[in-house]
Amino acid sequence: MNSGNQRILISIAILIFCSLHVKAQLNIVKKNDGIKEYTTENSLPYDSIMNLCTESFPSLPGQTLFMHGAKNDQHGYDDTFFTDNFLLDKRNIYKVENVCFTPSKAVVGKYYDVLKVWTKRDYFSMGCCILLKEKESGDEIYYNGYKYPESMTCLGYYEKLKRYIGKSFKSLGIQVENTDGIVVNPIEGENYKCVDVALEMNSNGAFLVMEDEKKNRLKATPVGPEVYEFVSEDRINELTDKYGKKYGEQIAFRKVVIGMNEEMVRTAWGEPYRKSEITNNKSKIETWSYSNNRYVYITDGKVSDISIYK
Repeated sequence: MNSGNQRILISIAILIFCSLHVKAQLNIVKKNDGIKEYTTENSLPYDSIMNLCTESFPSLPGQTLFMHGAKNDQHGYDDTFFTDNFLLDKRNIYKVENVCFTPSKAVVGKYYDVLKVWTKRDYFSMGCCILLKEKESGDEIYYNGYKYPESMTCLGYYEKLKRYIGKSFKSLGIQVENTDGIVVNPIEGENYKCVDVALEMNSNGAFLVMEDEKKNRLKATPVGPEVYEFVSEDRINELTDKYGKKYGEQIAFRKVVIGMNEEMVRTAWGEPYRKSEITNNKSKIETWSYSNNRYVYITDGKVSDISIYK
């Protein structure tokens, strides 16, 4: 072996030796835990359209909540109220009765000021921790916003529901309870007027009181800017102005009919949970799948058929 080759082998050996004994310089980036903190200083504007939900959590600091309780809560609230921020620390149950239950009497029927909110979102999970201060005792409690969300009502949300009072509605023909708790079947298109907003203990929370010409009163469920069992005259007029009388009233009553375009279908039924399509030499045919076995067939952008299986 000549001297040139020897020098090359020696150099390689030195490099290998150094690589085995010199520590690598790693650029370590701290893992993002996905937690965001909201206070009255940086909370999002609260429009009061939504009660407690994923969209409204960052808007809650500074608001007041009333705990009216969930249905069938005689055994208490499981993994819901804590003495610590459970997203950051231990999960110590507030006024624990059994292993992980807070007794109903400890939290129901009380008012709470929202001090802070923490939300967490990563690849595997979502979480929300709401720091509450109970008005009467001054206790600070950490509340899991994803557990029993319908057991709390935000006073700002309740107050804004009063915007419906005095407005005229038509029934969508959906089963609904009257104010005595009896299930009734109003006729589609019957006229009602919202006369009040009410709240029941151990229920799903605030509801609208609808009254017909005979003074029969029904409970209506507000869902965002809409009402689940009824449609307002304002909404009917808005959709009629936008889509014409032929389709506007149908959309207002949440119906899809042949001839509607894709926008009309979305307005009536929302986004489908699945779409599929086939294309032949002449047309593109899409199938839009909805819950409750509803299917809309759209040919070249227009509804060509509807199937509803019961």
